[in-house]
Amino acid sequence: MTKTSIAYTAVFGTLWGLAEATLGSVMHLINLPLSGSVLSTVGMIIVLIARGVNPQRGSTLMMALIAAMIKIMSFATVKLGPFVGILLEGVMLEMILTIFSPNFLGFMLSGIIVSVYPLIQTLTVKTILFGADFIPVILEMAEGFSHRIGFGAGWWILGLYVSIHFVFGVGGALFAWLIKSQLNKKIINES
Repeated sequence: MTKTSIAYTAVFGTLWGLAEATLGSVMHLINLPLSGSVLSTVGMIIVLIARGVNPQRGSTLMMALIAAMIKIMSFATVKLGPFVGILLEGVMLEMILTIFSPNFLGFMLSGIIVSVYPLIQTLTVKTILFGADFIPVILEMAEGFSHRIGFGAGWWILGLYVSIHFVFGVGGALFAWLIKSQLNKKIINES
């Protein structure tokens, strides 16, 4: 890594960590719905912009490590969940951006993965905490709600919930692509 790559990695990793520590704390404090999805999207946007202007392999993992360390230091007690979540997001994004490079396809695949990641993480954590019967309970709840109302509202609500996650992820990736394109134009014009 060059000095410039290290500087980009440190700055963007710190930015991600500060966003997680400040925005994340506020969102969790007020119990804002979809806070995990919003935070994943914000982290992804920061990483994609960073990789767009500094396509150094391995930098996403380093940014994730910096962000996770800042996040864990922001708590009065050690909470491994957010630390592991940030690291896993960093690993997934690093794999996508290494395989597909930071081009439009890489950005969009990152958005899709990040949109699905909070759902999978929630289902995994709840299944570990409450046992394997957790997922059928969710499905029965959606079906029961739909039955009481008289139409498939429960399934529509579940579909809307999944769609919102998808819009956050893909919309965030598209936003990052536009910002990255503008930054690259500005860098080329100044050169």
